[in-house]
Amino acid sequence: MTNSKLIPILKKLSKEEIREFDKFLSSPFFGCKKFVLNFYRELTKLYPSFAESKTDKKKIFEKLYGGKKYNDGLTRRIISDLIRYAEEYLKLKNFSGNNIFQKHCLLNELRIRNLGDQFRIRSESMLKKIKAADQVNPESLLETYFVNMEVKEFRTHLRDSKMHEAYALTVETFTVFYLRIIYSYINHRNTFSREIKKSNKLADEFIRNLNFKEFLNYLENNDSRYSVYLKMVLYSYNIVSDKNDRESYYKLNQLLKDNPGYFSEWEVKNLYVNIIKFLSYQNDNYDNIFIDEEYFLYEKFLSGYYIPNPSLTLQISFCRNYINICRQKGEFGRIKAFRKKYSEYFPADYKDDLVSLCESVYHFEKKNFTGSVNYASKVNFNKDVFKFDIKILKIKNFYELGYFESAYTELDTLKHLFSSTENIKPGALLKGKNFAKYFSSILNIKMGNKKKESHLLKKLLLKEKNILEKNWLILKAKELG
Repeated sequence: MTNSKLIPILKKLSKEEIREFDKFLSSPFFGCKKFVLNFYRELTKLYPSFAESKTDKKKIFEKLYGGKKYNDGLTRRIISDLIRYAEEYLKLKNFSGNNIFQKHCLLNELRIRNLGDQFRIRSESMLKKIKAADQVNPESLLETYFVNMEVKEFRTHLRDSKMHEAYALTVETFTVFYLRIIYSYINHRNTFSREIKKSNKLADEFIRNLNFKEFLNYLENNDSRYSVYLKMVLYSYNIVSDKNDRESYYKLNQLLKDNPGYFSEWEVKNLYVNIIKFLSYQNDNYDNIFIDEEYFLYEKFLSGYYIPNPSLTLQISFCRNYINICRQKGEFGRIKAFRKKYSEYFPADYKDDLVSLCESVYHFEKKNFTGSVNYASKVNFNKDVFKFDIKILKIKNFYELGYFESAYTELDTLKHLFSSTENIKPGALLKGKNFAKYFSSILNIKMGNKKKESHLLKKLLLKEKNILEKNWLILKAKELG
């Protein structure tokens, strides 16, 4: 069964799920034939490896049917049935863990079957729990929407106040949910602006015509059930759309302080990520004005929100930014600790590269330049922004080691990268080009011993705002005399 889709599915099931799927197939409710179940049981004797040599269709057929002639058509049908049943099982597993859709489906069935008394009991119980909840998040909004929509439909023939109230709540919660989705979309679009080739013209035009400013003004002067949540959405929208909007950043911070426990862990994680992006932009463009705040949030995100639930892989951009913020803060030991503690959560495709990057940066800061350049040589990212980082790291190492010809070579390849890349943002590209320009001057002075030019170079560097590795370049310029 080398090319069968069945084996990959079975490999993803836990031992407990393998047994549970057996019970699923055994139930008369699902109509699985006995010979299909027998085939499954024989096949799962090979769990979890499902070695290719042992999962041959003919071998399993022989074990089940002794000396009978192999029937490929029957075997294919059995495998096809098992794939279908496996998909049904996964669908049921997912549904059993989805409380929102379970409630919606139950109310929907009670309503369309005209089981009025049971509908009232269940819907009132659900609405009571919704009203008592002290957190708002996309899931709770969807739950409120679905339950109230069913109540509205159930009471339409009565045309009473409860119908009107339910419908109003349905529209209200859907509006809040929709605004949350819009904010997520804008954030996604801004984050991946260099990669998104096709715009969503309908959504973009609709967003362009929304008056967020007036709506936020209304929220700040009127209280409602969703005011706090919507203010969070709109302050977040502001700092995502305008990374110079410090007023919204301060208001968002105050909102979080004034409402502890109001936002779900999922929302807080997303808020921290977007605040970090805002602070990173501010630090890049305004001499690290919020460097302490950014570092604090990275540490809080890792210790408070990631380790307790390591179900998601760390994004490579997060890893890169964390390494950089630790370096800027002089917290070199944290880079080493990050590699040791979190490497198992690095993306599998980039794990070795990220480990080597951590080691290279750490060894450079500890002035072990040979070790640093050795680790840097092991990094093989196919993303331009990382190529950018590694080229500069190698240049610095070669300069410190006195390998000036190698530094020239890396500088040349860095300049070629500037002209060929389409995936580095203009601001970052400008900073990289300025690094190359000033480093080239330092290297020329070093090689030509033109010490009188170093004084002017230091003055220019001190005034330059758009540049990478400014402190290191200034230090190297001072060493020229």
